[in-house]
Amino acid sequence: MTSEDGGETWTTRPSPGATILQISLSDANHGIVRTPDSLLVTSDGGAHWSPVSLGDNAETLKQFPYTFSLAALDSLHLAVMLKSGSAQYESQAFLVSGDGGTTWKTEHVPNSTLYSFLARSEEYWAIGTEVIHRDQPGGGYAVPVAWHSPDGHQWSRSSTDLSACKMEMCVACKHEGCLSSNGTVSDIFSEKPRYQSFPTNAKLNSKWAAAENAICFAGNELQCAAASKANQYSTGGDSIAAAASPGPLGAKTASGPRCVSCGMDHFLVDQKVQGSFSIRLTIRVAMNGTVSGVEVDSAPSPEIRSRIEEQVRLWIFEPYEKDGHRVNLKLTTKVQVNVMRSR
Repeated sequence: MTSEDGGETWTTRPSPGATILQISLSDANHGIVRTPDSLLVTSDGGAHWSPVSLGDNAETLKQFPYTFSLAALDSLHLAVMLKSGSAQYESQAFLVSGDGGTTWKTEHVPNSTLYSFLARSEEYWAIGTEVIHRDQPGGGYAVPVAWHSPDGHQWSRSSTDLSACKMEMCVACKHEGCLSSNGTVSDIFSEKPRYQSFPTNAKLNSKWAAAENAICFAGNELQCAAASKANQYSTGGDSIAAAASPGPLGAKTASGPRCVSCGMDHFLVDQKVQGSFSIRLTIRVAMNGTVSGVEVDSAPSPEIRSRIEEQVRLWIFEPYEKDGHRVNLKLTTKVQVNVMRSR
């Protein structure tokens, strides 16, 4: 369903016949979607869907099988940011089309790890970090960077002050701006950055949206808080969970429960412990596919247990059916996390 009047009215659009995991529309007719098995484009509002033909880009998809973000710029320009793993800090490549999805080309932004990718103000934007001074002893260091491009081929660094991005590296960027810290939304798309402040929340995650006077995010429940203009950005607050993509494109369908979105930050920071740990999870999945409860065993500290619980509660599964009826489900699995001791 789509709305062109701010949500006052909605229009039902034909679906591609499979679960939509990601979507980006440039207007009422043109856009791209990701299903479990395919990337599909439409030029008639969903009446017809055409699969993306990778052609010479098949090897790219083998190296970067995760579709981290889709961006439809206009009726002709579409792009996909691919990742080598599911998390935002993995290496990336871009699939770019300038003819409405008929042909595609692989592009790379050198020396950068990009956390967010979107279409805004008639340009593509990619935000993350760039390694500079690579020729110096120690191999250089990472600084915040924002790239923008009119076509996905030629990229330019933004000249906007990105000081607010030094803490959390501007994760989870949307049209409103980026979460530059837990407590600040930084609009880095303007010539001069603008800031919104809001009360910090330990459960804040990358599923957020903001208006002029409020910010909301979807965790175990929808939580909202007042937001206001600020003259500067905050540098405190709890960290923000890493964003993650759906599973790899075209992966074989596993037997049993199928996860739609199971993001996990595999690199955590703790004040007392460090090392690599295998964590056992017992997860209760409700009939609608959301996680109704989680038990974390063998976590190395209460803080790590809490962080993992919060992330797993955001997981989404395909509703599980038995004898043609949706049922509650209990399952067990393991995740591997690497913990670094904070200074």
